[in-house]
Amino acid sequence: METSGTLKYLIQKPQIMPTEEDLNCYLGIRLSVSTDKTVSWQPNRFAGNHGARFNLSNAGNIANIVLANYPKGATVRLNRHGKLLKYKQDGVIEVLGQIDDLPMFDKLNPNPVNISPGMIWGGPFAGDAHHFCDDRFWTVNTKRKRCHWKQVPEELKAALVRFKPAGGSFLMTPWKHVIALIQPIPLPKEAQEQWNAFSKEEKRLVQIKQKSVEMLPIYICRVNDDWNIELDEPVDYSKPLSKQELGDMMNFLDKFSGGPSPKSEPENKKVEQPNDVEEDWSDDEEFFDEEGLDILYTPSEIGVGK
Repeated sequence: METSGTLKYLIQKPQIMPTEEDLNCYLGIRLSVSTDKTVSWQPNRFAGNHGARFNLSNAGNIANIVLANYPKGATVRLNRHGKLLKYKQDGVIEVLGQIDDLPMFDKLNPNPVNISPGMIWGGPFAGDAHHFCDDRFWTVNTKRKRCHWKQVPEELKAALVRFKPAGGSFLMTPWKHVIALIQPIPLPKEAQEQWNAFSKEEKRLVQIKQKSVEMLPIYICRVNDDWNIELDEPVDYSKPLSKQELGDMMNFLDKFSGGPSPKSEPENKKVEQPNDVEEDWSDDEEFFDEEGLDILYTPSEIGVGK
């Protein structure tokens, strides 16, 4: 009996259902573990070489797990599920283990207690990266596929829209705090008092973000354990549109049939694009590489002599 082309395709390339790990977000805080069991964090690739490298305390369990797999040390990620992850050169994300007791920082507080929404975030700006626009929330899974949230907690959405009405990016830290970068807007009066009370290390972290993206890191809210954030399967653009996708497109196209032309948006209206949070794994292996740092330049040097 002749086998149809479609059936042949299904036989030759069976569909692989996504695993639970595929539908989890794993872009957590990036840590460096050395052979002497020192665990450290730095806000970006070069900051540690200019004095902004911070050691973690109560991190012996992290060091033991990493060094058992990589005796020469390694750069790993710690996500808000307490999992330690390693990016490998072949593109595979390796789960090294799970920790229950979260570490602390020697000179920073990653888990402040008396902090309110809108206050300046002086702790490490790192965690699982997410993005939102209107009712759409999404992240990137371990396979670097965009996955949308199945449901969005109204409490979280309201907290984010209050400070980022145009949408954008935000982080969920391993200590279950939601933090984000915002453009200049009025903040609570306590924020100025908070800045004055910051340590020199906390002030420097805030200044690093201000210098790089002209935005301020602030506290949004705490992750509620009842939210149970789940992700949809990533879209496969090689497949035909589903019935749901076709229906959504028809509803969208209906907006273009008849009626008065909508007023154009003002040209000077600035809408933040959701790309203000780093989420790339590709340079994990070289993140703490000391080579080539003698060619560093500052932003003020760009274009000099041209």
